[in-house]
Amino acid sequence: MKVLILGLPRTGTQSLADALAELGISPVYHMRHVATSSHQSLWLDAIRSNLPPFHSPTQPPSNPYTLADWEKILSEYEALSDYPAALFPQSLASAYPSCPIIYSTRSFESWTTSMRDTLIHSHKTRTGDSPMAELASAYHSASWDDDFDKNGRECFERHDAAVRALAKDGRRLLEFRPGDGWGPLCEFLGVDVPDVPFPRSDDWVEYKKHVQREQAEREKDGEGAGGN
Repeated sequence: MKVLILGLPRTGTQSLADALAELGISPVYHMRHVATSSHQSLWLDAIRSNLPPFHSPTQPPSNPYTLADWEKILSEYEALSDYPAALFPQSLASAYPSCPIIYSTRSFESWTTSMRDTLIHSHKTRTGDSPMAELASAYHSASWDDDFDKNGRECFERHDAAVRALAKDGRRLLEFRPGDGWGPLCEFLGVDVPDVPFPRSDDWVEYKKHVQREQAEREKDGEGAGGN
């Protein structure tokens, strides 16, 4: 592990992941890797072991993870970005103490609008089964008690405080906002600016495409089994 991107979803996490890959830091673990690696149950265990109920934020974890636990999921990756990893800023920062942290963020107003248009809308209107349904329900519950309109701001502020606190002991941390481009990122990592445009990826679009493909394949397999 070389870099931890610990921003919330819809803060440019996929663009940053693609930027790190362009700089030679790859692979980067992102939400879309959960399904492709069949890691849903591993992340469900991580949530149950490490995260308190939303309304009891000071409750200690039942089974706090160590480096060995995280390596069961992340050993093959050089960086991580987005949920579900970003649910665990303190634990991951402790497990990987030499890794610099990139905190992708944006204003609360723009973040909440983007969230409502994507993750929250999808969660509220989901029909049928999905390979990610149980994990999605778990992180919606852990993050904002499955009520984003009521608790979204508290989630945003808690996460912001938790990540910023990691820098108080001298931990290297870069605050990165959509539109910052190559300059601050490359200076922070000590590398040259590449002669290519900064990635402008929409992680939600790519993630939805992947989930839809997974669901279509499951339905196709079910039809095939029924015809035998």
